Amino acid sequence: MIREHNKSNSSPGAASHRLIQITDPHIGSRPDYQLLGLDTGHTLDEVLATIVAKQPHAKALVATGDISANGSEASYCRFLQKIRAIPTPWHWLPGNHDISTRMQQLAPKRSAELVALGNWRLLLLDTSVQGQICGGLSEAQLERLQLLLHETREYPVMIMMHHQPVPVGSNWIDGHMLREGREQLLQMVDQAPQVKAIAWGHVHQQFDSSRGQVGLHATPSTSVQFTPGSGPFAVDDEMPGYRWFELHDDGTYSTGVERVSISKYYVDLASSGY
Repeated sequence: MIREHNKSNSSPGAASHRLIQITDPHIGSRPDYQLLGLDTGHTLDEVLATIVAKQPHAKALVATGDISANGSEASYCRFLQKIRAIPTPWHWLPGNHDISTRMQQLAPKRSAELVALGNWRLLLLDTSVQGQICGGLSEAQLERLQLLLHETREYPVMIMMHHQPVPVGSNWIDGHMLREGREQLLQMVDQAPQVKAIAWGHVHQQFDSSRGQVGLHATPSTSVQFTPGSGPFAVDDEMPGYRWFELHDDGTYSTGVERVSISKYYVDLASSGY
């Protein structure tokens, strides 16, 4: 099922570019790894197969963190083997379960901070903070972001990251959102009219909103889903999925989420955490 959030009033004939976002696969080191009873390797395989079948014209794919369940080299190697199914150029960024230096060592060409997609520029931020669930941006990162926003001032920009920069309405996961540098980031976005959207993972659920003229989007996990609007930790019975963006060269875009029917799907809905 596709749920579309449309920000597009594109000019007739404007070129467009399909971007795919996947997030939070939580791949384990071993093929038998499970998260809350769910085989995360199997669900990732099925999501990727659906993307290959239904998004043949995609120009880029970005995986927005929590690639690994534990930051192990073996788990990243498993992900790298699985992502080979995608013929589309792809990039990744780290989440709170990841080790960013290991990701860069294993696939340095996939750890870009700026990706050109037609007339658009994607800025990929590392919001992971070692030893913490919540996210943060250091002063050095914020200074670098300010420079990148200056350099991309003539292009439409999407910022992609792992942690949510605004609450999504689920109390427990909003307790683990972007903290350090959040206000500075939002101030920069408010002062940068070329920023058209911010997209993230971490929350394992769909979220669509806006901040002024900037679209705000969270994407379902390729693994376990969290219940929207929950107070304490709660697992949802929605299927895994991915998000697509249609980015028009005139700076407009449309986006939607597609859920994937997973064969042999089981998750422990009674779990109180992980």
